[in-house]
Amino acid sequence: MAKVDSHSGNTTIGLAGETLLDAKELRDYAADARRAERAKSRAAKSAAKKEMEKAEQDRIKALMFPLEMDQKRIANFMLRVRQAAERGDHHILVLRFPSAMCSDSGRAINNALPGWENTLVGVPEQILHIWQEHLKPLGFHLSAEVLETPDGMPGDIGLFCRW
Repeated sequence: MAKVDSHSGNTTIGLAGETLLDAKELRDYAADARRAERAKSRAAKSAAKKEMEKAEQDRIKALMFPLEMDQKRIANFMLRVRQAAERGDHHILVLRFPSAMCSDSGRAINNALPGWENTLVGVPEQILHIWQEHLKPLGFHLSAEVLETPDGMPGDIGLFCRW
């Protein structure tokens, strides 16, 4: 049986005395729930962004140490080249790295400016030198391109060996 409290305007029903909400209270309740859900979503996005930034910093740190060029690594590279050629491809992705590995954050590569090679640091720079010393004389080409542009800025960059 429902009761109406004439002093507060609240209506209660049932033996437990649940309060019925008026329309304004119900709209406020729904708005609070939406705000809480948006805050939860923002917190999750923020945590994911921080995790991605940390992962990128870890990648950069790892790519600052030179690769050891041994026979196994060279053989693996040539196997990838042969397999790509068998598929009719004329290039392979040699390395994918964050644009932060360029002294200009990838600007020269993004704009196809001459001298983009001079902006590379760490392992990307090492790959450039290996190409210049060993692969260029064999007729191979090296190119770089921005692979993604989050928020309109260069993201990951790819170094491609072409023939």
